[in-house]
Amino acid sequence: MMSSSTSTPSSPKEGIDFENLPWNMNLPEEHLYVHITTETGEWTKEHEDDLKVYKYSEVPLSLHPSTTSLNYGTTIWEGLKCYRDQHGKPVVFRPDRNYERFVRGAEAMCLPPPSRELFLKGIQTVIQHNSHLIPPKGDGMKLYVRPMLLGSGQQLGLYPSPQFSLLFFVSPTGNYFKGSSGGLNVHLETKRSRAARGGIGNVKAAGNYAVALKPLMDAKKHGFQDNLYLELETYEEGKLENAVLQEMSAANVFLVLENEIVTPSLDRGTILPGITRESVIAIIQKFSTEIGEKKITERDVTVGDLKNASEAFCTGTAAELVPIARLATYEGEEEFEVVFPHGTKEAGPVTSKLLSLLRKVMYGELVVDEGWLRDPYSTTAKFVE
Repeated sequence: MMSSSTSTPSSPKEGIDFENLPWNMNLPEEHLYVHITTETGEWTKEHEDDLKVYKYSEVPLSLHPSTTSLNYGTTIWEGLKCYRDQHGKPVVFRPDRNYERFVRGAEAMCLPPPSRELFLKGIQTVIQHNSHLIPPKGDGMKLYVRPMLLGSGQQLGLYPSPQFSLLFFVSPTGNYFKGSSGGLNVHLETKRSRAARGGIGNVKAAGNYAVALKPLMDAKKHGFQDNLYLELETYEEGKLENAVLQEMSAANVFLVLENEIVTPSLDRGTILPGITRESVIAIIQKFSTEIGEKKITERDVTVGDLKNASEAFCTGTAAELVPIARLATYEGEEEFEVVFPHGTKEAGPVTSKLLSLLRKVMYGELVVDEGWLRDPYSTTAKFVE
């Protein structure tokens, strides 16, 4: 177990080509991670005061075949990023919003949610122990931070786990869709569902990504980079344009129409409330004059709306903001294709402006709210307030 951290950030480690790192688990031999457990079904001040840190490559998790999360899928996680602002200082983007979503997920999966102080201190601790892996300032480069909560006890019956593990681990990464600035080629998935009403599509649970994996691999075999899912209950064969859009495998979607920008509403409870999605909505509201006075609307967005869009883009912690060039079905599905006027070779004017605004906000050059950027090297009390 490791115990030391740095009170000031290290410089990026020499010899690492941060700019060209893929979206993956990179340099695990360099990582330290945080891992604590409870068998009482609650987290205490003692956990907060004794965050245990381990060498990632030397101390793997000890899991039994009957581990609850392996058998019954009781795992949630978050994704957030630490990167360097305009002055080269490490900052964390809106971790308080990740905490609020984490708590909702814990409650949905019968897991004990940590306190706000424990969650944010865990993020601060793992960043400080991996400060040499925070990339230099650069678009898309980040130290990705993943808090995770899972049932780690042995359990054969369908019950909440008798033990729970809270972990925080990291990886330096590039952009999720690196090399795709000219726009994504996205498959419109009409046969398989990512989430249904009454389910947990709005929870960042591991199973929501498992169900999207096979459709994603199939889409890539057909030359697509991702899927855009439907609210499948709204699709009637022969009436595809009336079907309601949902989200992509790991990203929310926006369309630029004549007088507004639209994104699917969260009201159905099937869409993950993305932190980047929420941030882009706030940026559009605050800086509307810079994007042609367009308003932002959250509503049911249909396949037919795609035909009226001049631009489309997706958002996510990993993706940031990436244009979509084309949406289409493939053989065996109801025929549909739309190629957007902007996005094939480069992002359209609204998408480009929003990405520029988002990055300026991320780097501290523009301010939407003073609480969006947090300094992981401030005092713990300041970081968690």
